[in-house]
Amino acid sequence: MRRKFTELYNVQLLTSNTIDPVNKVCITTIQRLYSMLRGEAEFEAENEEASQFDGEEENQQPKDVVYNSKIPIETFDFIITDECHRSIYNVWRQVLEYFDAFIIGLTATPSLQTFGFFDQNLVMEYSHERAVADGVNVGYEVYRIRTQITEQGSNIQAGFYIDRRDRQTRAIRWQRLDEDVSYAERELDRSVVAMDQIRTVIRTFKQRLFTDIFPGRTEVPKTLFFAKDDSHAEDIVRIVPQEFGKGNEFCKKITYRTTGEKAEDLIASFRNSYNPRIAVTVDRISTGTDIKPLECLLFMRDVKSRIYFEQMKGRGTRTINPTDFQGVTPDAQVKEQFVIVDAVEVCESDKTDSRPLERKRSVPFDKLVQAVALDQRDEDTLMSLAGLTTCGWYKIELD
Repeated sequence: MRRKFTELYNVQLLTSNTIDPVNKVCITTIQRLYSMLRGEAEFEAENEEASQFDGEEENQQPKDVVYNSKIPIETFDFIITDECHRSIYNVWRQVLEYFDAFIIGLTATPSLQTFGFFDQNLVMEYSHERAVADGVNVGYEVYRIRTQITEQGSNIQAGFYIDRRDRQTRAIRWQRLDEDVSYAERELDRSVVAMDQIRTVIRTFKQRLFTDIFPGRTEVPKTLFFAKDDSHAEDIVRIVPQEFGKGNEFCKKITYRTTGEKAEDLIASFRNSYNPRIAVTVDRISTGTDIKPLECLLFMRDVKSRIYFEQMKGRGTRTINPTDFQGVTPDAQVKEQFVIVDAVEVCESDKTDSRPLERKRSVPFDKLVQAVALDQRDEDTLMSLAGLTTCGWYKIELD
């Protein structure tokens, strides 16, 4: 079918910065199209890798576009942009609006900004429920794991020895506390790491896996853990093989900081091979990556963005034919659903399309800067600082 379409409509998949005038349909990334409008003769293919929905592009300035006589504004009649919930209306908007063409957006997770960009013009809606009914996607169930520390935080009494972990090198040294330390649940696995809590979640997952979550199964289903950051992911990867009694191939970390084995090779193995059975990620496989045999998503991080959460859930919705499914997971029959294992109440927490940058309104600018200088780099502090620095100039006086 794809070949017939290509031959009928003269489709060109751009691998160079030249549009063949014979072709009627042109497929490219917005990054390459921008490069072409700038008059660049070449564009490296690796630069076309679209960043995941992790905020990388949101921090960039909008791209400036000037007229290019070799690619006039009437080049295209229609422009179809996939995954249009991303920052096309921010960083790349000028590239799309350069052309005098109708713009059609496709996305499974439209945001308020998306509707605004397209002037509320919703052409067609295809819900997840309908996709499940049509056999395009599979549905899901939620299994909850609760720990007291996850829900309430905890307290470390003075006199106890704790390990201090360097944020950059992750080197550990032991230090005796001179006073009590209390921490809230949102600080867990960021400023405070409770290894027993991580182990409890993983051990509970293992104990309930073949009784409650996937009753009757004997093979660990393809499972994706969502960690809070790279350090948290490493802790999980270290504990999972211990609790399951498996080797290093059983569980792999796949993040943007993955070293040694290439992330793409690990993703391919996770998708097509028996091992790894469990992958741990932060944002690397959160959006835009299809792992069809995936049956279980285990959230060990909360997510505030509704769109991002829906994208993360989408990793488990893909259907797969029984033969391919059984080739990866021998004791599986048909993929009829996937399971979300919720260890942080992510399914209950409030979700928004966007969040205000200034989250610590009562804290003055110089105090925020001082906090960052003292290595207090929690999300609220950094986002508040980012929000304030976009509002004007400040005189800073630090002791």
